[in-house]
Formats: sequence, C-alpha cells, structure tokens
Amino acid sequence: MSNRVCKILGISKPVIQAPMAWITSAKLVAAVSNAGGLGVIGPNGGYEKPVTSIKDTVDEMRKTIHNTRKLTSKPFGMNILTSMYDPHKYSKNIIKLCKEENVKVLALIGIADPKEIRELKEDGFTVIAREINPTVRGAINAEKAGADIVVATGCDEGGVMPILVNGMASITALISDAVKIPVLSAGGIVNEKLAGAAKAAGAEGLYVGSRFMLSKECRLAQTIKDQILQTHPDDYIVNVILNGSSRMRTPPNDIAKHGLELNKKGNLNPSLGDSFKSMIQGDKTQGSASINNTISLVKSIDSCEDIVKELAKPFIN
Repeated sequence: MSNRVCKILGISKPVIQAPMAWITSAKLVAAVSNAGGLGVIGPNGGYEKPVTSIKDTVDEMRKTIHNTRKLTSKPFGMNILTSMYDPHKYSKNIIKLCKEENVKVLALIGIADPKEIRELKEDGFTVIAREINPTVRGAINAEKAGADIVVATGCDEGGVMPILVNGMASITALISDAVKIPVLSAGGIVNEKLAGAAKAAGAEGLYVGSRFMLSKECRLAQTIKDQILQTHPDDYIVNVILNGSSRMRTPPNDIAKHGLELNKKGNLNPSLGDSFKSMIQGDKTQGSASINNTISLVKSIDSCEDIVKELAKPFIN
C-alpha cells in the first residue's frame, strides 16, 4: 500500500482495467478486482442486446453493478463521458445511478470542464481523468480541478486512439513531470517488460484494455480473439475516425479496408461497423475489435489473475 494509486483506490495492485465498450462485464470487472486491480464497467458493459433509451441504459447498467457485486466485495469503477462527448446526457444519469448504488470510482473520459470534476469531487467520487487526446495542459487543469489520478494515453493504445503521436513512454514522462498527482500509463502495455517501461517513464500504475481482451473472463467473441492472436503485427489497419479527432486500429477486415479508402478520399468519419455483432456475436464481416500495437506479443488467453499479477510486478516491492 506504499503505492499512491493503491492507496487512493483501495486496491493492492495498481492495474486498472480500461472500461472497454461492450466487452466489459460483471465477470471481467470482478475478476480484475478480485486479482487486486480495479475493474471498471464500460459502456454497454454486460448488456445482452443493444439498448437506446436512457431509462433502458440505466436499468441495464444497474443489473451489471448488481451482478458485479455478486462476484466481488472489492472496489470497482464506472466509465462516464464528459459533457462534450455526451450530448444526450447518458453520463448524467449514470452518475446518479452510481450515487444510488454507491459506486465511488469514476473513469472520466474526454475533455473535462474543470467544473465537472469539481462537481464529481463534491459528490464524493474518486476521479480518474483521461483525455482522449492527452496534453500536459489538460492534465494540469484536471489536477487543479481536483482529479485524483490522471491517465497518460499513448498512441500505442487500442480503443479510440489519440490523433496525437506521443507514445506511451513520452506522454507519461511529460505528464508525470507536470503534475503532482499519480499518473497511470496507457498504451501498448501487455507484459511485465512494458509495464516496467511505463514505471521508468514516471507512471505509478497502469490503465490497460487490450491485454484484458485476451483474457479468459473477457466476453469478446472467440472468433475475434482468435483473429487477434493470428494477425501479424504488420497487418493491422488504422482508420482516422470521429471527424479526424481520433483513430482506430483493427485486424484487417472489409470495413476497415473500406474505411482506409474513404480516409484517402478525405472522409474522416467512416463507418466502424456494428460492435455488438462483431465483438459479442463474433461476426467478422461486421467489423472487429480496436486493439493496441503490441498485442502480437501476447500468445495465449490467460486469466485476469495472472495478467494483473504480471503487470503489477514492477510496481510492487
């Protein structure tokens, strides 16, 4: 517990599971928390089918919280988006749900208005702040507003990747030099060696998504897991998305190839396919999963307990 991230979050290993859309579930979140890290429920986490209304979203997320509590007594967190990334106000209702269900840790994703962070702190939440396109100024502003921890995300990551080109080590070094609160590294961290690199750059913990996609407890469809394990590291396709504000790296598939052609023609908002049909139902014609750039170093599907244990080694004396 000499590690500041562990102290703040009430965990024993400073490994935070990134709140990936669709493929987080009570089983995955609880497994990470039971292993000593912090599991975090992501968008559509645990849902059996897509929903669209705010009421249905809250109802489904409440079920996921309850199911997680059946599997662990350890702390876990919830993903929310900043208002800039959430025009329909879903997160406002998820925050209310977290108050009702006593979920105390929030992973706040996007460009945060300092007022948003201050309000969350006034409501008693522990805030992990992560800019999609991380900047030193953004980290400083989050710290001033009261964030407990900030995430330094490199372009090595999976998910919605930064458009900026700083890698995990460089952005971690820059942000950890600029703030006094703990910094989590994100991007391409799949083994002990890369976790050690994050620590050497100034991280006090890790924020990891892709490695947990290849875990026994992750509900990512087996066909997509197999596709990731079989893809050569030189063959991944990177699309520019969200009107040029972010990127996405996936194994080769028709949708990604078409997106690349659209990018070349100036379209910076190509279709990403259907995440539910691809990642949950396993239909590779509907897309694939966004993944980090070092996942080819992973050769097996492992338990969350083993993954957390390995990644935490550089941080635990």
